[in-house]
Amino acid sequence: MIIKTLLPLTLLMVLSGCIFRDLSSDYQRAESLEPIEVPNNMASTPMEPLYPIPDVEVEEQAFYDIEKDGFVVPRPEPMSAERENAKIKIQRVGERRWILAEAPTSQVWPLTQSFLSSYGIGVVAREPGVGLVETDWVEFKTDDSTKSQYKLRIEQGLRPATTEVHVLHRQMDIKGPQPDYWPRQSQSEDKESWMLEELANSLAGNIQNKSASLLGQAVGGEVKAKLIVESGEPELQLAVSMERAWATVAHALSKEGFKIWDESSENGIFYVQYAGLKKKKGWFGRMFSADEDTLDERPYSLTEILLHIKETPESKELIGLTPGVVFADPLPNAQGYLVVVRRKGDMAVVKVRNHRGTLLPLNENKHLLGVIRRNLI
Repeated sequence: MIIKTLLPLTLLMVLSGCIFRDLSSDYQRAESLEPIEVPNNMASTPMEPLYPIPDVEVEEQAFYDIEKDGFVVPRPEPMSAERENAKIKIQRVGERRWILAEAPTSQVWPLTQSFLSSYGIGVVAREPGVGLVETDWVEFKTDDSTKSQYKLRIEQGLRPATTEVHVLHRQMDIKGPQPDYWPRQSQSEDKESWMLEELANSLAGNIQNKSASLLGQAVGGEVKAKLIVESGEPELQLAVSMERAWATVAHALSKEGFKIWDESSENGIFYVQYAGLKKKKGWFGRMFSADEDTLDERPYSLTEILLHIKETPESKELIGLTPGVVFADPLPNAQGYLVVVRRKGDMAVVKVRNHRGTLLPLNENKHLLGVIRRNLI
């Protein structure tokens, strides 16, 4: 009876082994086959995808106006080589320094909390909505006469998916009363530098970790750089000081085909050329890319260009009151663009015009501002 029962089970196991044989290594024993030859009386048709992907046209823009352009799904902004090679930097404009991280606030917020915890620095206040962290008082072994406190401000950067960490330091006598205010600038540059460098090193070692905090997604407030169409003309709005706006736009105008020919910080105007599309053969590239041979040849100075502005309502409104501007006939063989930075309320506004100060075609204007935006720091 036992033998009769085991026989079917044995057969089942053998059959199971045949049915579910592991085929994952069969390719190692495969032999080369001769290519299939189509008979002379038959035609072969190459296989083509049923849903071909169209070529990406260079005229696609960095941002869109639904009323003028219709609804178009924008392409993701390309990453520059600088962004790929540098995840963490300490930036400086004037006396201000901050950490620039190539990561969203949802990553930087928890990593900053982890850094403070690992260094044994207590936290007395957190405000995720505005990205503020206030540490407890700490003492340095190299300074037994004072103790220090830090305020960290984590906010969105000028480029998408970037974060800025600003550090403010204050100190008090070891036995003195606690101050009831924060200074506008750090009271010790060395101790501010210590926090910036240690935090930057910590972030650099952990930023590859893609973990993010749900709480951190709401950190940092609004985006600092916005591309909008105002009164029919595109403009780049920057929620930063004029000093920083000028510096960051100057940096962007040295990237991706831009070249600064001349500038006037007093008047807030760059005179530039652009050859970012000089290798493109489409109509969009021919429309406004510079000739490669003329990119380094400045035909006129900014002073000369401003003496030959075309008189239009738009040019009068933007630069009509600028010292040195004269409305006159055009200069022969003049080319290039004017990038104008102006204060507007509590933000800086960047506009691009041709060398005569008049409006550019909408697509051209949007493209140039898009290139500037993705290279801001």
